[in-house]
Amino acid sequence: MIQPLKLFSLNPTKQIQQAKNAQVQPRVSFVTKPDTFERSVPQAKTLAPAYVPFLGYAHDEEIRALGHIICPCCGIEMMTQKDMNKVSKNLGYSSSQAIETLDEFEKNMRPVEKECYNLLKTWAKDKPESNFKDLLNENKAPQLAKLQAKQNTILDTVDELSKQLSEKEQEEVNKVTSLTRKLVSSNDKEIKFKRKTFISDVETLENKISNKDVYTQIRKEAEKMPTSQNDVSAFVVKYADRSHQEIGERLVKLSVGTIEHIKPRSEGGRNVPGNYMLECGGCNHERSSIPLGDWVDAHPEMKENTQKYIDEVINRINSGKMKGFSFYPHAVARTLFEQSDGKLDLKVEGIKDEV
Repeated sequence: MIQPLKLFSLNPTKQIQQAKNAQVQPRVSFVTKPDTFERSVPQAKTLAPAYVPFLGYAHDEEIRALGHIICPCCGIEMMTQKDMNKVSKNLGYSSSQAIETLDEFEKNMRPVEKECYNLLKTWAKDKPESNFKDLLNENKAPQLAKLQAKQNTILDTVDELSKQLSEKEQEEVNKVTSLTRKLVSSNDKEIKFKRKTFISDVETLENKISNKDVYTQIRKEAEKMPTSQNDVSAFVVKYADRSHQEIGERLVKLSVGTIEHIKPRSEGGRNVPGNYMLECGGCNHERSSIPLGDWVDAHPEMKENTQKYIDEVINRINSGKMKGFSFYPHAVARTLFEQSDGKLDLKVEGIKDEV
């Protein structure tokens, strides 16, 4: 049995006290194991190490064992590492072999990857012995044209926004967009446009632009630059130079369930079960250390998907598949409520008492 933190009930965190006193109360029960959810304030330094459970990545395997459960962010049914190993082993050397293996996991693919996969299947009908690399290369040119058009549209918008600035500030913005246009349109294979470089260049403008509202709009526009995770054309262009094996693996790699720290570790989030969710690798990577409240604003579907995730966890606890984890739904719901500033207010009920 886990030793509870004795100071917890006497010293509730400021955020929990505010949640209790707020007009809109969270639905989640606050009767959880004391040190299983992620609080926003660190523990008292006077506590002896023996009182602090779940150090390191202890108990993450119970969360990983959820396996085929929906991603609480995007809602896809996630894959397991065992599934991924099966894909890697059986992709073969031709598109027909790879498609035979991947068809089983098409339902698990994220939207962009699924669209790319269906393009590959269409292209492979006439050339079943071609590999994925050959197919992407044969169809790269039109996809590159589409990608460049999208990139230039964003650059046009940035230039248009800069017209609200002083002449000197506008020149600084135009320097960045002009350089980026050259990279985007270059036919030199050694010169490749890098989205991160463009965003980094835009960030250097922050101290050069006096109108912060305009800078914010420019920064948001820069973030719209397509990536292989959110744009089919970008996927085709990026992976046309990769191997058949890597392309096949990439179609499902980001669908594998990974441990997401609800409160990011970079922000002091701890390795406790109530700070863990199983989330697809794509969503986990995209969010990075973005505050959960901001992430929910950008992905409102999370309100429905996290509820489905919790409901399924409760079903598994009640069916005996997660013994000793009856505290988890309350703990994770509590962390989600706090870290999202109340935007994720989950209903947690129907958990059977463990015998």
